[in-house]
Amino acid sequence: MSAARKEIDYEDGLRLVPQLVAAGRFAAAMRWADQLCRHRPEDPRAHNQAGLVRQRQGGPQEAVPHLRRAALLRPEAGEIWANLGRSLRLCAAFGPAFQCRQRAVLCQPDTPEMRLALGLDLLAVGRYRAGFAEYEHRPDRGAALARYAAAGLPAWDGRVRPGARLMVVTEQGAGDVVQFLRFVAPLAAQGMHVTVACPSTLEPVVRSAPGVEATAPLWPSGPLHGYDGVEMLLSLPARLGIDRDTLPAPLRYIDPPEGGCRVEADGRLRVGLCWTGSTFTPLNPMRRIPFAELARVLDVPGVAFYGLQVLIGRREIEGEDRLVDLAQDIEDFGDTAAMVDQMDLVITVDTSIAHIAGALGKPVWTLLAQVADWRWGRDGDATPWYPSMRLFRQHRQGEWADVVARVVSALRDAVGNPGRLTERPPFASPDPSG
Repeated sequence: MSAARKEIDYEDGLRLVPQLVAAGRFAAAMRWADQLCRHRPEDPRAHNQAGLVRQRQGGPQEAVPHLRRAALLRPEAGEIWANLGRSLRLCAAFGPAFQCRQRAVLCQPDTPEMRLALGLDLLAVGRYRAGFAEYEHRPDRGAALARYAAAGLPAWDGRVRPGARLMVVTEQGAGDVVQFLRFVAPLAAQGMHVTVACPSTLEPVVRSAPGVEATAPLWPSGPLHGYDGVEMLLSLPARLGIDRDTLPAPLRYIDPPEGGCRVEADGRLRVGLCWTGSTFTPLNPMRRIPFAELARVLDVPGVAFYGLQVLIGRREIEGEDRLVDLAQDIEDFGDTAAMVDQMDLVITVDTSIAHIAGALGKPVWTLLAQVADWRWGRDGDATPWYPSMRLFRQHRQGEWADVVARVVSALRDAVGNPGRLTERPPFASPDPSG
């Protein structure tokens, strides 16, 4: 075979690896990537591919050496630094991950995804003003505003003017919407009239939030008139210049609709459980806990347990008579809020239930993966976002046994001392470079 033919084979191999990954053929992709690394050990592209395959397979520890090698061979490549930063973060090496993301932005300051990743790291350590500024680089923001611009509604210029009418558009998951509704009230307090565009399933919750004057369908079906501008809900902190000292954290800022189904009281502590989020969320496998592991809490006496899961995860409780399944009485998030509001405590993984409970001011214990979402910080048992929330973190990624043991102990204590449900330690988070 000629030298030219070998070159073609190698380049074809580089293109083949991501194709195999996209097809879900990870084992084949890894074999090809490793062969490329052996054939050209000094080519950063091969090591980058080998690292990405391992990262996608859930082995970030194995990805790091390949990505470090790639970064050493091509230190000016921001994409490689970004990949290395992601793998380090998945290994819970938060300080080095932050440094890699800084390096990625220095190499490619005009790449939105790299600016966004840096922003998430800044938010995770409580540097909200800088973090939310970088968060504005999320690609979905521009696409959403373009749809409203096509309907004749320009982007808000950011000026707060009494009497101005603003359309605020919800985005991302239900939990994000509930978490960020708190930023409508400061606009209304300065005289602005705010309409929130949202999915119909969230409308009962959204319209109850302070400052929300009206709600509207999420996407315009025709020309929009009568508004002075449009802005995305998750952009409001950047517009308001929010930092740790000015973060609004009301104890309760939503209300459930009236007339919902009532949960009978029998004198026992009422505890709602949620063990998985949406299967459409890529990070859900890390966040969810198998109900069989969480079920240890059902052994705690003096507690009436209720299932808050809707649609997914309910097969896991078939035949479990120690828990009342409330799903049949839940059709939208208003119904969910009504059920949560009747609980004395909610125990949940990182999903919308946690945010609803927190926004209702209900005691809520949130179970977190070791590598948790930015909003929960890096460590500690509390969050500045919800005064009524307590965090239970994994000590090792993927291991829930210790988390459940701590929850069981705390729940036994709460049965005899209900006042413990509202105790909360101070929020703390490490420096991003540490």
